[in-house]
Amino acid sequence: MKTITSICPGCSIGCGCYLVESEEGEEKTLKVAHRMVAPTNEGKLCKFGMHLPTYYDKEALHNSVDGTDVEQDKAIQTAKERLKSVKPDELAFIALPRTVTNEEIVSLLSLASTIGCENISFGFERFFRGIPEDAFYVVENGLPFTDIEEASKIVLFFVDPFVHYPLIARRILKAKENGAQIIEFSFAKNERGIADESIVVEPWEVESIKERRELFEDSLIISELTPYTNPYLLSLVFWLQTAISSRLLLLKPFLNATGALLLGKNLTKGAGIRKDLFEILDRIDRGEIKGLYLFETDLTGALLGGEEVTKTLSKLDVLIEQNAFRTPVSEIADITLCSEPFYMKKGTIVNIEGRVLELGGGSANGLWILESLDKGRTYGDVHEEVKRLLGLDELSEFEIAVTREEKKFEVPLLMDFTKTFLSLLGIEEEKERREEAEYFLWYKTNPFFWSGIRDKQFVEISPAAMRALGLLTGDAVEIAQDDRREKREFKISDLPDYLIVSEDKLAIQPLDGRWTEPQRRAKMTNVAMKRAR
Repeated sequence: MKTITSICPGCSIGCGCYLVESEEGEEKTLKVAHRMVAPTNEGKLCKFGMHLPTYYDKEALHNSVDGTDVEQDKAIQTAKERLKSVKPDELAFIALPRTVTNEEIVSLLSLASTIGCENISFGFERFFRGIPEDAFYVVENGLPFTDIEEASKIVLFFVDPFVHYPLIARRILKAKENGAQIIEFSFAKNERGIADESIVVEPWEVESIKERRELFEDSLIISELTPYTNPYLLSLVFWLQTAISSRLLLLKPFLNATGALLLGKNLTKGAGIRKDLFEILDRIDRGEIKGLYLFETDLTGALLGGEEVTKTLSKLDVLIEQNAFRTPVSEIADITLCSEPFYMKKGTIVNIEGRVLELGGGSANGLWILESLDKGRTYGDVHEEVKRLLGLDELSEFEIAVTREEKKFEVPLLMDFTKTFLSLLGIEEEKERREEAEYFLWYKTNPFFWSGIRDKQFVEISPAAMRALGLLTGDAVEIAQDDRREKREFKISDLPDYLIVSEDKLAIQPLDGRWTEPQRRAKMTNVAMKRAR
């Protein structure tokens, strides 16, 4: 039996836990145990954290070249040769930083720099567009959780903490116990009723939030930033922060997003790191990018429209996948390189608070693969580089090592914000929408959503929608968009009549190759519902 001090990769909180490896006959088992001294979560885990053994129970990726299993050295050598065969401006690197350590990020960026490639994405680069450089720190850095507990007013901006980030909900509840006022803006009231005041906003009236900006005065605004966050909604919350006296905390779904963005900025001095994930996919679709190094990332599991993702990646001349487990992309990859599972790694991450947390594993095989393609540095060499880039001498999980300094900045708001917002979501005027009997789909993302694991395989609709559709208990609801349809069970919730809520990806989400349209990356889209027996 072996006990490993680990970190849950479910989201950017970085909850500490123990994973216990044991052998029962020829079978190896993995169990999760609470780590009460972990400063981020004090031993508590959400549903995803409690099911970590299931998350790690996947088929291991083999080292292979053109579909044939080979020794790792052979796969690395072939990968090195094929990377050289692609022009630097026709090559890209994608790493959604969920199970990626700081050391691996530094090594990956070094490899890209050696090759001369600037097409690198960690999934959040699009959000640096349209905001001044003085505001970059809000996207890059988070805030200590004690700031949540000590806040006198908290505004939840289109985020349901009990669903999106359950361990953050505990901090908000502590603030409430201390007398904090909790206000939420949302498309539907949060079921748990955490807020003192809930303001339900219809999608075609989001601009009306500006008229209530006094509610944001002297507050801590908590929102979420994902690859699918609508940039115009983000523009609105930035404008609100600058229009009144408040601070903004943007939670992220990927564990080491903070580390990836900070190290990318520090290592490249801001250059070569602002490449949009969807722009890269669009360029692959158009044949402009011919080679891709996909690092520790299941794009089909993390993004909507997995079939379209695979179809686009199949157009590449060179596709190299480095991962611990097989993904649908493994079937079309030219070269696969097998890393170790996240809990077996040694290395560090930076959580959303700014804590630099160490993993308890002992393997650096994933890092060694990257260094074998580049400079051949040791783990110790790269680890020291991480500390230098983050400005650290010593590491302690009990200290906030990476802090942010609040700056003043101005973000202009589009004159026709609502019109632009709706057009990019594929929504026309309310009258036309109702005549077509269309509904607005809102994804409430969670750790299961981003890992490709199906958890709650039902949608939520209002009682009025149930009656309008003639649904009875035990019926399925059919959700359709264009020529795609999917049947789901449904749950009746206190929702606006026009709204469908899902915590699980729906197979109906088409991408049609138009990766750069905000409509395709938002958590909401226009759909139709019909009764299905």
